Amino acid sequence: MKKLVVLILCLAIALSLACADRPQDVAGQSDPIAVVTENTPEPAVDAAEETPAPSAESIMDIPIGMTGSPSEEMTPEPVQPSDTPEPTPYQPDLTMLPMAYRVDWEMTEATMFTCDIDYDGEQETISYRFDEENEIAYILVDDAEMKFTQCSDLNHVILVDLDPETPWVNLLVVCDSGSDDYTTTEVHPENGTLVRGIEKEFVSLDGDGRLVSYERTDLLGTREGKRYVHGERLEPDSEWLTVYTPSEEDLKDKEARKSLIEVGTLLHAKRAINCRINGEPAKIKKGTYLYMTRFHESRMLVEVKTEDGTTALIAVDCDPDAYGYYIGGREQGKVFDNIFYAD
Repeated sequence: MKKLVVLILCLAIALSLACADRPQDVAGQSDPIAVVTENTPEPAVDAAEETPAPSAESIMDIPIGMTGSPSEEMTPEPVQPSDTPEPTPYQPDLTMLPMAYRVDWEMTEATMFTCDIDYDGEQETISYRFDEENEIAYILVDDAEMKFTQCSDLNHVILVDLDPETPWVNLLVVCDSGSDDYTTTEVHPENGTLVRGIEKEFVSLDGDGRLVSYERTDLLGTREGKRYVHGERLEPDSEWLTVYTPSEEDLKDKEARKSLIEVGTLLHAKRAINCRINGEPAKIKKGTYLYMTRFHESRMLVEVKTEDGTTALIAVDCDPDAYGYYIGGREQGKVFDNIFYAD
C-alpha cells in the first residue's frame, strides 16, 4: 500500500511541474508575444523573393533622378514625334508697315540696320554712305551697292514687300535733289547684286502704315496732294489727290479762321464761279469762302467745299506756255483774292 501512495505522489509532482512551465492566459487572453527558443528555426524565405543588397557600383549606375534598383540593362524610351512644327526662317510681314528708317546724310556710314531682305533665313546688313564732294549717295546690302547721283540728302528708306510672288523685300530709297524735288527709287536684291527698279515721286508712310505718294501743285495756290499707292509699280489707288482740309473747330474759331484765310487755305471768291453741284450746273456766289478738298491728277478738275458744307466741282484750264491755271477764262488769281504760293 505504501508503494502505491509514493507512486501517486510522484505522478502529482511531475504533473505540477509540467503545468508551471506552460504560459498561462491572462483574463482569458493569450500573450501576444510569441515565445521563440534557441531551437526555433528561422522562417523560410523563398529564394525567388530574396533581393541582394545593391553594391556601390550598381548604385553609381542609377541615373540621377531615378529611384529603385537598377535593371540589368537600361533601355532608352523611344523618342516620340513632336506636335510642334520645325521653326521656319523669319519672314516679316512687310505688306503694310514693316519698318521705316529715316537716314540722314550727316550720319554717313554709322547708319545701318538688318533685315532678311532675300528671305533666305539670314539677316542682311543694309547701310548707307555719302560722297559729299560729288553728292553721290550709296545704299549697300552687305557687299552689294547702288549709287544715287545728284542726291544732296538721302531722305529715308522704306522696306516693303510690293509683290508677294518675288523672293525679296523691296527698298524704296527717297532722295532729295536739293530743290525739294524728291524721287523714290525701288531697289531689290537679285543674284547677289542690287537691281534698280521703277522711279516715282515722293513716297512715304502715313500713320496707318500705308504707302502714300505725295505730289505738289500750284493749283489754287501751292498744295501738296497725297494718295495711296500699291503693287509692284506703286500704282495709285485713285485719280484724285487729297489735300489738307481745315477742321470745323478751326473754321468756327475767329483767330484760326483768320489764319486760314491769310495762308490761302480758306479761299475768298472775288466773283461768281461756274461749277457743278451733285452733277448739275450751278454757281458759287461772289464773296463765298471755300477750301479745296482734292484735285484730279490731270489738274483740270478741283473739288471744293463751302463753309456751309456744300461740295462743288470747278473746271480748270492749264496754259503750259504761261504755266498758269485759268477758271472760266480768267487767271485763278483774278477769281480768288488770297491765293498763296510757297517759295
